[in-house]
Amino acid sequence: MLKYKGFSFLFVVAIFAAVGFWLQQGVQQDTEMAPVGQNPLKADGPFSGFEGVLAREDFYSKNVQPVLNSKCVACHSCYNSPCQLDLTSYEGLMRGASPINLYDFPKLKAREPTRVFIDAHTSDDWREKGIFSVVAGGEKSILHRLVSELPGIESEKQEKYESEYSRICMKDFSNESFEVFRDSNPGGRMPFGFPGVTSEELGLFSQWYGHNFVGPKTSDMELTILNHEAFSEFVRRWESFFNARGLRQKLVSRYFYEHLFLAHLYFKEQPHVFFRLVRSQTKSGNIKEVATSFPFEDPGGEFFYRLRPVTHTLAHKTHIPFELTDQKRQQWKKDFLDTPWLEALEKMPEYGLEGSNPFKTFSALPTEAKYRMFLENSSYFIMTFIKGPVCRGQTALNVINDHFWVLFMDPSRDVMVQDREAYKKISSQIEFPALIGDEFDPLISFRKKYWGSIHTKFEELRKGRPLDLKSLWSGNRKNDNASITVLRHYDSATVLKGLRSHMPKTIWVLDYHVFESIYYNLSAGYNVFGPLLHQLNSRMFMEVSRVASEDLFLSFLPKQSRIPLRKQWNQPAPAEKETFVKQFVDFLTEDASEKLSNEYVFSGGRVEIDIPFVSSDVKSEMLKKVQSQVLTLKQYAPSSRERKYGTLLRELEDLPTDVIQRLPEASVVYLEGRRQLWTLVHNKAHYNIAMILFENQRRKPEQDNLSVIDGVATSYANLIFHIPPGEEKDFVRAVKALKSQMDVVKLYRKYAVSRKDTDFWNIYSQVTQLTHQPLTNERGPLDLNRYIMW
Repeated sequence: MLKYKGFSFLFVVAIFAAVGFWLQQGVQQDTEMAPVGQNPLKADGPFSGFEGVLAREDFYSKNVQPVLNSKCVACHSCYNSPCQLDLTSYEGLMRGASPINLYDFPKLKAREPTRVFIDAHTSDDWREKGIFSVVAGGEKSILHRLVSELPGIESEKQEKYESEYSRICMKDFSNESFEVFRDSNPGGRMPFGFPGVTSEELGLFSQWYGHNFVGPKTSDMELTILNHEAFSEFVRRWESFFNARGLRQKLVSRYFYEHLFLAHLYFKEQPHVFFRLVRSQTKSGNIKEVATSFPFEDPGGEFFYRLRPVTHTLAHKTHIPFELTDQKRQQWKKDFLDTPWLEALEKMPEYGLEGSNPFKTFSALPTEAKYRMFLENSSYFIMTFIKGPVCRGQTALNVINDHFWVLFMDPSRDVMVQDREAYKKISSQIEFPALIGDEFDPLISFRKKYWGSIHTKFEELRKGRPLDLKSLWSGNRKNDNASITVLRHYDSATVLKGLRSHMPKTIWVLDYHVFESIYYNLSAGYNVFGPLLHQLNSRMFMEVSRVASEDLFLSFLPKQSRIPLRKQWNQPAPAEKETFVKQFVDFLTEDASEKLSNEYVFSGGRVEIDIPFVSSDVKSEMLKKVQSQVLTLKQYAPSSRERKYGTLLRELEDLPTDVIQRLPEASVVYLEGRRQLWTLVHNKAHYNIAMILFENQRRKPEQDNLSVIDGVATSYANLIFHIPPGEEKDFVRAVKALKSQMDVVKLYRKYAVSRKDTDFWNIYSQVTQLTHQPLTNERGPLDLNRYIMW
């Protein structure tokens, strides 16, 4: 039963979630100067993708989609796209827009899924779902009028362009809806708050209207790729592997599907073309994807696992690469199929909401095999928490710190891997938010049950031999997934391999229990179309995951240091930051200190260690031991390239906090002369992150710091600094010299790319072409919904 003072808590949270969400957006936009396409693809470029194997000669592909890629995909590429308009493909354009913003509060009932390529395929089907056309009428269409009839940012008729948080979605394509939008956005020409399309580009759209809106057929493109000599044999091998007969193989394939359905799969030999693992009604030929809200839902009949080519423009915020190799397939066969199982499998576990608990569904599978899949691909799995179903993660990401490092428990010391009875006990204790589906059931305390399973795990850990450095996974001192850095930017985040930048405030140690639990909370079991209660449950469940992971790291430290450090990481906000509304919500719920002492009682206090410590700064000493004895330099400081100006730019990490506070959350620095990208990430400090609301009241700005990252370390660019050749040192000096708001304005005027800059799209194109990250194979245009105004 709920421990949150009854149903009234959920009611109050529902109300304050709406108010708090609105207030936070306003503060975010007004006080911090923060939240203010990909070019035509070439076969020989880093973004060649499917264009490298498709010679598409139709008018739309050659002339229209390139314009959308270069100027529209920056904001219209995921669920957070204004009015759900996805312009990454012909199918998305023809699907149209919705009057509903998926992130609006309150959302007491689930909404019908409206995923491009999945939930409908014809115009009639989309219209029945309330999605209206944006191209009907040609030059009189909503799309054409929005890019041609309204004044733009250069008119200075509009002060703010908050396309993601404060927008008016038209209810249809009528003149009345258009006028409502015009009244709310007097300078609202599209692209929203940026330079407009050229007359030549507009003419291409007019010509396309004259071609009767004809465009490429998705199924034809998919078949061309599947049958192409560069992919056909790889696809055949993997589809044969996933569709092999036998009860054991079917369960193993189900595990792979539920863990890879979000991935953009690729082959090492062709790393620029991607596939999705789907359930299809067809074994060969055209793919007919089975549409379900969750991957563990009943497919409703016979199905086959297929590799479905990705034929839309990649966006950085949704691109989650995962490499498939023959070696990996052989290793999975050995680990999952050839290794003896501890349970006899008599029938396939049931599909449906009960399948939301992976510990029960896949109980028969070798636990070490499951955990090793997570370990050896940790960056992918953590990426799914952030880039997966949500695009942005307000309900989960404001429960993590802005900068932290992640280490992993070695399988030889993992409780669920080594102790079958503990596995069964933990599996029976834990339940997941997806269990209730779309029902409004406030009487299930997922958080309480989850914390109970955490306590059980720590009790079993205490019974074992003392923790030592070998208890942490070393990745055989080769795998670059052995350490991870997470950088949060409000409700988005970036995952990086290695231990990057300053030593952070908090450290996580993930084990199989929590790693799998987060995945089935935020990835496999998260429904972006679900009701508010589903999202609140997911958020509270994620809070337990964060505390449990921090507590596991603390259990590696001397006993006398654990509780004091835990309290240091979770301080109550000072009295001067306590507003009446915040005090009222804290009274109805619990503040940070009460949560730790009442809800999340530390369970690692009696865990023994066999690690010598000699200093008073045990956290720093522990991490130095990890770097020198557990990991290699390539693992905790991985780099695929040597970059000139790295030393120079990293001097900015030593900026005083009063300067750092003047910088946006995530700025991309484009060194034109070196064709390099760097990212400046403003990490915001907090007294605690224990509540859904009032993040600004929990801020501790005097402890903010800056991370300078080689390459792209954000999917949402708040600002682009364009540094001409030879001015790298001048830029660094100018940032170091920031003393006032006027200094910031001078810096921006000289180096920042303004929304009004007539060369904006050309510079954005150059940035896009450099977003490829060799360590992860991430790429794609950055989101501009949060680009600042100045």
